[in-house]
Parts: sequence; C-alpha cells; structure tokens
Amino acid sequence: KMVIGDEDAFESPTPIDTWFGLPLPPQLRPGYYKYLGDCIDKTTQACGVKISKAIFGNGKLDDSACYKKVVEAGYLCNYALTYILAKFDKFKPYATTIFQNGEAIFDQCSKS
Repeated sequence: KMVIGDEDAFESPTPIDTWFGLPLPPQLRPGYYKYLGDCIDKTTQACGVKISKAIFGNGKLDDSACYKKVVEAGYLCNYALTYILAKFDKFKPYATTIFQNGEAIFDQCSKS
C-alpha cells in the first residue's frame, strides 16, 4: 500500500489508499491526492507534524520557522489539507475544530 509522504507514491501506478495508516476518503477528483502530496512537500513533514498538533490542539502554531512554509504553500493548500482531515471517519466529529484551527493557523502565519 502506498502512503502519502512516500517519495515514490505519486510515480507508482498503485493507488494511494492510506495516510499515516488511516484509509483515505474517496478522492474528490483525479490528481487530488497528488496535489495534497505537493502541499505536504511544500510545508515539509517536520512542520506538518507541528501543524497537525496545532490543528488538533489550541489552533496556534508554536514554531515560527514553519510560518513561512505555510504561507508559501498558500491558502488553498492549507484549506485542502484541513478539508481532507475532516473527511476521515476518525476525525469527522472534530470537523468544526479542524476547520477553525486550520484557518487560525493560516491567519497566524500570514500575519507574521
């Protein structure tokens, strides 16, 4: 099984079907998961972990080194990643918090 984050995942004909061990929701359109993978590459895995903790925590990113990466990835990447997180069955009950904290993190980063 391919996992988002594997460097070869988007070159392989095998469909990507997990993300950090969780089954992926249906792809919204062809190429959507490749787009998300590109977004993750822009923010880096290290910042992605910190962003995820902020999304599921207090909505504040504590690492100023990640601010620029979030802004460079852009609002659409930020929104797409928070949107897909909210689509995972495991996280659906937290969708409102995920969206609110995702917006707050992007605002925080873009004002710094």
